[in-house]
Amino acid sequence: MIKNIEKSNENVAINDKEIAILREHFPTCFKNDGSFDIERFKETLKDKVDVVHEGYELKFLGKSYAKLLASLDTTTVITPNEKHNSQPENANSENIYISGDNLDGLKHLLKSYAKSVKCIYIDPPYNTGSDGFVYKDNFNFSTEELQDKLSVDENQANRILELTQKGSASHSAWLMFMYSRLQLAKDLLKDDGVIFISIDDNEQANLKLLCDDVFGEENLISNLVWHQGRKSAGKTVAVNHEYCFVYARNKNIIYEANKDNLIYFRERKESLDLIYQKEIELRNLYVEDFEKMSKEIKKFYKSFDDEHPIQRNKHYNKFDKKGLFFPDNTSAPDNPETRSHKPLTHPKTNKPTAVPSMGWRYNYDNLLKLVKEDRIFFGENETKVPCYKRYLKETEYEFTPSVFYKDGRGASKRLESLFETKVFDFPKDENVIKKFLSFVSVYSNASDIILDFFSGSATTANALIKLNSEDKGNRKFIAIQLPEQLDIKKESQKNAFNLLKKLNYPPTLDYIGFERIKRAAKKIKEETNADIDYGFKHFILNEPNPNTLDKCETFDKANLIANESILDDLGVATVLTTWLNYDGYGLTTKATEIDLKGYTAYYNQKHLYLIHTDFTQEAVMDLFEKYDTIPHFNPENIVLFGYSFNEWSVTEMLEKNLKILNDTEKNLKINIEVRY
Repeated sequence: MIKNIEKSNENVAINDKEIAILREHFPTCFKNDGSFDIERFKETLKDKVDVVHEGYELKFLGKSYAKLLASLDTTTVITPNEKHNSQPENANSENIYISGDNLDGLKHLLKSYAKSVKCIYIDPPYNTGSDGFVYKDNFNFSTEELQDKLSVDENQANRILELTQKGSASHSAWLMFMYSRLQLAKDLLKDDGVIFISIDDNEQANLKLLCDDVFGEENLISNLVWHQGRKSAGKTVAVNHEYCFVYARNKNIIYEANKDNLIYFRERKESLDLIYQKEIELRNLYVEDFEKMSKEIKKFYKSFDDEHPIQRNKHYNKFDKKGLFFPDNTSAPDNPETRSHKPLTHPKTNKPTAVPSMGWRYNYDNLLKLVKEDRIFFGENETKVPCYKRYLKETEYEFTPSVFYKDGRGASKRLESLFETKVFDFPKDENVIKKFLSFVSVYSNASDIILDFFSGSATTANALIKLNSEDKGNRKFIAIQLPEQLDIKKESQKNAFNLLKKLNYPPTLDYIGFERIKRAAKKIKEETNADIDYGFKHFILNEPNPNTLDKCETFDKANLIANESILDDLGVATVLTTWLNYDGYGLTTKATEIDLKGYTAYYNQKHLYLIHTDFTQEAVMDLFEKYDTIPHFNPENIVLFGYSFNEWSVTEMLEKNLKILNDTEKNLKINIEVRY
């Protein structure tokens, strides 16, 4: 399969994906020679789309190279951590933790999880000069190859190679690094999916333009500002905030789906619990003296600072038997000529009440029904326009403000307490991430997939388990973290290095997240005992070693001898896991072992995988007997690990028997595929 991918990558152009989409939807715009007729395309769209000639876009050195990287398939393989994954708490878990480069990880995920992810949160490198960001990749293009693939001149090709080979922390290098990853991330999002991206002043302006390019500026939801309390040592201004860009894959779909009951981006009002407690206290003190209770609740609001969140709800200042409410407007917002101007009768004076100048908001019959239900508030006499009683208990949520405060130091203290030592500088606050997730993954849809491909200390995974424990959700996380080597000589990494060594883990950053999830899950389970998924499956992305690649390159499929050592190098579990994901079954799917006269095959839904050597004629006969006699055994694809077989003899055996099978009642059309 690696050999096939490398061969396929040689022919990849940066716009293959876009051209394929155009061919599918606008075939008449392609000429016989394959060229694209732009004038016919514009003519096709002219009645539906405003075609403008004014251009505005983000341009940077390496943009075309980033597109190319997003188009190339990954040659890494997926190795399951079988010891960890077989443990009782992990065996049936659908949470996923991936150790590897996130560019490769995203490409693997697209095979099975395209348009399946509800929410992405990432905290990428900020490119501050002190965060260690330097662009690196392992692609070895020549100047001539880049000139050909990117249609650039020699000078541009050399400048791009200089960025990739020598390492750079320039704005162009950072944009090139982020662009390819965001392009892939977009394809993972569901139609109503949302991405949150944390950033600071250094790259926030560039990130905005980059996201406009990838997601479309019309899909910007907000740029949240997180006031963190701690201050940087600025020479002029003490910076104590960060940003979080929020983009939707398709904002219109989100709004359309929630237009009647818009829950997204709402949070429970911070002041509600305080007010509810005060309401109970006043009702106990004054029973049904509603006038006294109203005076006291106003005093209560005044006891708080003007900036306190409770002031946003101080208009809830009147009581009746049902609770605390505020008199809401009953005036018609539009089309006043269609609204009633007929007055109500004041319950005390028995005189006609004043009517809103634009008429009642409600149909008059409905208005009378509201009066009967005691949902209309009348003033002291008929000169006051009656209002609608909007109760506090019915108003649990409000749109989140674009600026919010959360001291960032608390997250560091909690993480240090969890590990009993400091292992990570400036972790994100899991409670803030939990809030972000709750904005778009509400309880009614709490089986969503949440992705973080800059996992760091696994804050997002921690936040998700915590959120699930609170609302009994079944959300799943996918986290990807580069196995960055820790350096015991660096003071900031010494504690983490020593901890991992003590736990017999590799001294790489991904295992801090690995251990954090285990500890956080254990703590949450002890505190809540919620019936949720506390485990996770672990996978490592590996580039086959040079010796294995050499064997793959020199393998001659025309030769009648298989090469068992290639399978030994990779491992059966790695080949099977990589293939199951490649064929769309995901990373947590288990294949069923099928015994074919002593030969072990692996079966899942539409695929049967033949990976081992020594596939005999007896195994073939047994296989087709199972096709014929087992009702639900109907794999439509038989996939062979090419290095384990004499391709010609095995495919010939299979094809001969396929002819016989086609004459049975099942009449199956079976595809045989050999992968290298």
